[in-house]
Amino acid sequence: MLKVYGSVFSRAGMVMVTLETLGLDYELINIGTRSDASQSADYRRINPTGKVPTLQDGDFFLFETQAILYYLVRKYGKGRLWADTPQAEADILRWSLYISNQLEVPALDLLLQFKYSGGQPDQQIIDNAATQLQRFLPALEAQLQGKEYLVGDKTIADIHGAMVLSWPKLAGFDYSPYPNVDQWISRILASPENKKVAAAAQ
Repeated sequence: MLKVYGSVFSRAGMVMVTLETLGLDYELINIGTRSDASQSADYRRINPTGKVPTLQDGDFFLFETQAILYYLVRKYGKGRLWADTPQAEADILRWSLYISNQLEVPALDLLLQFKYSGGQPDQQIIDNAATQLQRFLPALEAQLQGKEYLVGDKTIADIHGAMVLSWPKLAGFDYSPYPNVDQWISRILASPENKKVAAAAQ
């Protein structure tokens, strides 16, 4: 059986949603972000970064969230959450990388200020993160015009991207200038698979 090392409230949630969407059985090995377990010698043997998630498939171990998502759809997806032409595959990678490279850091900065500032967030970090989001969200807004998903049908780019961009929502970021992005985030998070994973944390 596939094993996922991580927790629902980490990037492992994206892996779990992908597994649920593909209808695959898996076991969650509950390891929290920044936990003692993630820094243990045993865990670092399978993931030297000490971060989560890690996927185990037999004797194969894989870390880095997007690599895990790619592996799952290519090995087990049978075309689901992926594409059937090189152009569409490149488009999925393009938007996945765009969100990772341009939007994920400011999104995470806002989430960390929300979760770990003890009610005293650093306003400069918040302002800088908002500026970066406002710079790069317009391209995503345009891509989603008249579309339910980023590239054709739902793919791993939607699962990863919408979950990343849900982080600023928790910190109160205003998505009203980006209604297509806002609706897309809500659409992905409202899926049965997302709801099932979220419920597992309660």
